[in-house]
Amino acid sequence: MTRHRPSLYEGAGQAMLRAAVHTTEPAMPPWPMAIASVDEWRAWLSTVWSDTDFRRTVSQASPDLAAQVQAIIDGRTPKVRRMRRAALATARYAIRYARRSTPYGLFAGVAPLGFDQATSVRIGDEHQAVVRADSVGLDEVLSAWENDAARMADTEVCVNTLIRQRGQHIHVPSEGDAEFRLALSPALRLVLDLARSPIGYRQLSDKLAAEFPAVSGTARNRLLGELLRVRLLRSSLRAPATVADPTDVLPSAARARAVGLRTACDLRLDADVQLPAQVLTEVETAATVLARLVTHPNGTPTWRRWIKQFSERYGENTAVPVDVATDPDRGVGFPAGFITASEPPRPMSQRDRLLLELAGTAAAEGSRTVAVTGAMIEELEAAAGDQPQDLAPHLELAVQVHATSVPALDRGDFRLRVLTVSRSAGSMTGRFWHLFPGTETAYANLPTVDPQAELAQFSFHAGRVPADLLTRAPQALPRVVSVGEFRRPAPHVLFPRDLSVTVTDGRPQLVESATGKPLELLAPTAINFLWNNYTPPMARFLAEISRAVSPQVTWFDWGAAWALPFTPALTYRRTILAAARWKIRSRVLPSRTAPLQQWADQLRAWRARFRVPERVLLAEDDQQLPLDLSRDVDLDLLRAHVDASPFGIATLHEAPPPDAEGWIGGRAHSIVVPLARRS
Repeated sequence: MTRHRPSLYEGAGQAMLRAAVHTTEPAMPPWPMAIASVDEWRAWLSTVWSDTDFRRTVSQASPDLAAQVQAIIDGRTPKVRRMRRAALATARYAIRYARRSTPYGLFAGVAPLGFDQATSVRIGDEHQAVVRADSVGLDEVLSAWENDAARMADTEVCVNTLIRQRGQHIHVPSEGDAEFRLALSPALRLVLDLARSPIGYRQLSDKLAAEFPAVSGTARNRLLGELLRVRLLRSSLRAPATVADPTDVLPSAARARAVGLRTACDLRLDADVQLPAQVLTEVETAATVLARLVTHPNGTPTWRRWIKQFSERYGENTAVPVDVATDPDRGVGFPAGFITASEPPRPMSQRDRLLLELAGTAAAEGSRTVAVTGAMIEELEAAAGDQPQDLAPHLELAVQVHATSVPALDRGDFRLRVLTVSRSAGSMTGRFWHLFPGTETAYANLPTVDPQAELAQFSFHAGRVPADLLTRAPQALPRVVSVGEFRRPAPHVLFPRDLSVTVTDGRPQLVESATGKPLELLAPTAINFLWNNYTPPMARFLAEISRAVSPQVTWFDWGAAWALPFTPALTYRRTILAAARWKIRSRVLPSRTAPLQQWADQLRAWRARFRVPERVLLAEDDQQLPLDLSRDVDLDLLRAHVDASPFGIATLHEAPPPDAEGWIGGRAHSIVVPLARRS
């Protein structure tokens, strides 16, 4: 019987299983020493590469690495250093092959997940790979097409809604956080006026010819081609983000050119998994605790400063067009850090002091784990400041389920391990909606911060071409707010020019300018908005503003204690809120020229001092690579990571017990559960 626990959140939308396809690594012979010969490296790679399934999986994910490995095996690459680099990359993939569940190519996929009275697990072999054109290759094809005036004749174009006018120049966002700066010439001014809404390329060229008869057709085409290249103009060849497969909008001739491109793959697992309802209860409890332990209960300092600046300039209850409010000359600009990543030094808070004391005590006592109590939660809540005015209306929690067997799971003998928390429902699941048609409809009923607000879907392109598919999700909501895309005007589509910002009682709101109706945006993408070079500032602004003074629920934030070399695991009931974590710096290890054995001996001594287990997870950005520090290959991978780190630091987390995934046949997995605020 499931015990009732009062929680702030409840399951909403379609939960998903993420799991590795394979449960065992390819056979790996003993790892060659750093001074190994060409023949030894070639023999190691030949053995690993002989696994047909592994070779096919890596070749799909990284054709360049596959080509390098084949060249080494064929004897066409004689340099030992290049061989070792290829072997290290292959070893990373070999570990990921069976020990990491993050969906990626043919390595791991997703399946719908349900909750019932008892556990049931069926995982077959008939997985379905859904392929789409690789973003980089497709962009090259489209760029070439857009540079050909004859092919573009019947294509429509429109002005990029992300452009900014500063004086007599137009600023256009480019790849990453770069931008182009164009002089506002008479011809450009006419283009901006004519292409405010979609217009045919030929029609635009003809109007330019009528206004500037002395300009040759070649010069006009060169101008339009350049405006497309720098993204001031967006063409109808570029599908908006609510189109899952960007080739769907292409004319047949352009689609034919995309046929031979390298493909990106999403894998729908042949799996049917039901978990007991008590697991969902535990997930809801974990979300509740994390919501109570937030660092900023009423919004980040960055947003609160912006709200103060806006209120001082415009007062409250004044609707200001978005493009004016975010202009540094006409308005207050974007919040600090949206253009260039920055955050002023944060003073030591009472919350920081409590967490430093907690971590320091655990280290002094030799404790790897601290059980969080209700009293500790209340103390940390009080230390974080004022009680939150409201709750984040929805979010997603990614967790691992640890149980040695199905019977153990059914009788409640399990633990959850929190992996990450997303800012909203759909963040981690949205990019897979196209694999499960219809699942997106449940997101239309999500709550909003303001009960009167309408939830609209946010559609934008990533700031970098390789991440394009990460922002693509089928339309789940009746209306769409589109930024930086080619879109034809429609009653259900809003653009930045249709939006305004207002502040009421210290809370900012996004409103539809024509009606004054408040809007909140759902952005179904896992891209981290803090990565400035992946998210246009306007996209981040629109996605965040409605929740700017709501609690920012994330994975557990250690605050200033993050700088410590060790923080303990934090557990609450059956959930690991944060795993034990260690930092090791290159200065405590031998130099990169030292023999691996000497390096390993020094690492072993460090592990003994800090009580670091053999099985760890190496944090790589937002991913984790499982390592067994008793194996030479894993040691060399850790060493390569430390050597490559610009700060000379490796972050290690405690790994789950070896039998933690027994209930699912030892398969690396995680589950993602969308959650909504209880009414």
